[in-house]
Amino acid sequence: MAETKPIRWVENVSMRDAHLGHHSDLGENVMLIRIQDPATEFQETKYNFKEVHCFEFLDVEADGLTNNGDGQWADVSEFAITDEQAQEIAGLLQRAFQSNMNVLVHCHAGICRSGAVTEVATMLGFTATDRYRQPNLLVKSKLMKALGWAYE
Repeated sequence: MAETKPIRWVENVSMRDAHLGHHSDLGENVMLIRIQDPATEFQETKYNFKEVHCFEFLDVEADGLTNNGDGQWADVSEFAITDEQAQEIAGLLQRAFQSNMNVLVHCHAGICRSGAVTEVATMLGFTATDRYRQPNLLVKSKLMKALGWAYE
């Protein structure tokens, strides 16, 4: 009889959804990856997780520019994901996959930074839940580079 491989889930959610517990029941063997803006307080989550890993970086794309709302652009590239953070997140995803852990990843809106982590996790073999994602391309490319994959 053929051996069946366990399904490992990954889900991206917003900070509010993680706080309120509005996410899938991924079981007890779950790693939480928290991504927040620098200098913001990490909110408590409704549920406990086997592991919790916290990161701080902005939702900054490759050019490092953001519109401050009045037509002016600001360079915030110093607050973008670093190569070291990408290496750490990639390593966590690999270890979670090898340990048959499910992963919940949240950022502020649960779409861009966490969406990028979720997309890379699916490339590793995780099954994603049906959540909307618009992956941050800088985060995705740095994670793929950390895994030794080409990003085009």
